[in-house]
Amino acid sequence: MPWIPHLMVMDDDPRVLESLIPGFVTELARAAEASTACNTALRRGDGGVPSTKAIQIKVSAHGYTSERLASYRYRLPHQIHLHLVCERGGRFDRARQLLNEQLFAVVVSDLRFSDDAGGQRAGQLFVDEVQRVHPHVQRILYSAYPRPDAFPPELFVRKGEAMGSHAGLASMTVRGAERHLAVPAVSAFAEAIAEQGIVYQSDAFGSTLAQIFDLARLMGSESPAPKALPRMRRPLPCLMLDGESGTGKRGLAALLHAATDRRNAPFVVASCNELTNETLLRSTLFGHKRGAFTDARDDRPGLVATAGRGVILLDDFHRLPSACTSILHSFLEDGEFSRLGEEEMRRHAESAAVLTVESQPWLDRRRSGELPLAFLARVERLPLTVSPLRERPDDIAAQARWLASAVSAEIGADIELSEDAVEGLTHQPFAESNSRELRNVIERVLIRHNRVADLITWDHLSPYFAADKTGSTVSPSSPPVPSKISVAPFPAALNDWQRRLRGLATKILARGTHLEPERSEALLSELFDQQFPALWPGTTAAREAAGKDLAIPWPVWEDLWRCFAVAWLGGPSPAERVLGIPANTLRQWINDRESK
Repeated sequence: MPWIPHLMVMDDDPRVLESLIPGFVTELARAAEASTACNTALRRGDGGVPSTKAIQIKVSAHGYTSERLASYRYRLPHQIHLHLVCERGGRFDRARQLLNEQLFAVVVSDLRFSDDAGGQRAGQLFVDEVQRVHPHVQRILYSAYPRPDAFPPELFVRKGEAMGSHAGLASMTVRGAERHLAVPAVSAFAEAIAEQGIVYQSDAFGSTLAQIFDLARLMGSESPAPKALPRMRRPLPCLMLDGESGTGKRGLAALLHAATDRRNAPFVVASCNELTNETLLRSTLFGHKRGAFTDARDDRPGLVATAGRGVILLDDFHRLPSACTSILHSFLEDGEFSRLGEEEMRRHAESAAVLTVESQPWLDRRRSGELPLAFLARVERLPLTVSPLRERPDDIAAQARWLASAVSAEIGADIELSEDAVEGLTHQPFAESNSRELRNVIERVLIRHNRVADLITWDHLSPYFAADKTGSTVSPSSPPVPSKISVAPFPAALNDWQRRLRGLATKILARGTHLEPERSEALLSELFDQQFPALWPGTTAAREAAGKDLAIPWPVWEDLWRCFAVAWLGGPSPAERVLGIPANTLRQWINDRESK
């Protein structure tokens, strides 16, 4: 399931798009299974074992409400994403936005649209534009009207012939996907996704992959400039991947190398953890001359020279000592450098540079002011943020299932994850190392239970999320109990709302702490009957006293309390773990409130 091609069918009549569900979707899945090229690409990364499972297609509707789509069901994981797009304004904004957000393989468009959409040839004009802007995307026209004279016959389908059985349009769409895969950059990109072990299902990560693919076109060419043209001063292509630990930044750098035409040159990795001083940095990256320092007995090329016209990755760039930043100014600006002990000679790097940084440490260094603005302007030329795993629950589920299958195969077992195990994993923060943390948990559980269980449930997994920082395991059924405060308890006779809210709170508490139902209910009773009532008078008094003549409304008070909590904890990032709200969500919430 590594490569997920996106397909688009565009029309101005929702009824035509509705008619594609489920007939065209079914034919499309069959045609993809029958295609050797597509089936191989879609199954790549499944351990080399031929799969008997049918190809699953996810379908999304844009610009209209689909009643048939509400009843359409597919199994996870999906291997193809089909977008049905209704355009009726003449601008094709939805289609253009989707093309910029995901990596599309084929775009199928009706030939004729309404007059405000360009009239009789609007579809042809759009697919021609797609080919011009996204040359790797394949185009297809379908229509009940005759084919335009200038349009290739092998890319045209008669609507009367194809839309009845759907087989003709499905076959032509799959042939378009085969042509898409035949593009060298796409083929290398899809293969690299499997080689890097990247497993995803979310559109969010798919969008990240699409940005990587598009940026590869901007990262220059491995081919040298024609000798007839003078060399011009050109900025060194430089991309910065910003994300938390374990979000796959190094793998994304390898994908960029595969997608660009620099793929035939080396991909070289330099770990900035090891470049602890200026001499070591210059020697490692740029090379040194014999006698430049003690034990420098030979001339040595650096990693930049080794990379040639390929790609050099400066991994964990946020760990680079501040004293070393000045050495990289010219290199990051225009590729100029000199070997250690050879200051009189300036060389020019031909490689592209990719930097990876961890979000919070890099933000802390930026805020500290230790990094000069001129240096930051060179480093952050092409920034790309990789979202954390907890914001992509679909990817947690996909990676967990794939890891369980891979690890069980390695240990000679046949173990699967239950639905409640997958559901429990999707609610975990994985804030320390994202995918690496998920992998470690799956490995520990399967190795621990492979002799006694062939189905891993949440009961097997939950103890591994109750470990404290020292590594000891705390039983999920016996958390520390808050101290008791003697106050008037809740009324003995509860109304319907009180019972419903206590039941809801019990479920929330049980899910958040993994307690047994009885233990969760007992702890909830103690909180509602003793702890929270003790806090209520002070909270109410503060709310009314702060408002003086007019008590502050509760929604406003709730917003004020959240602002205080985030400020008290030092900002959205440190507040994330305490409040249980993603930092990006808190930032968006603050931005929304500030704009009102």
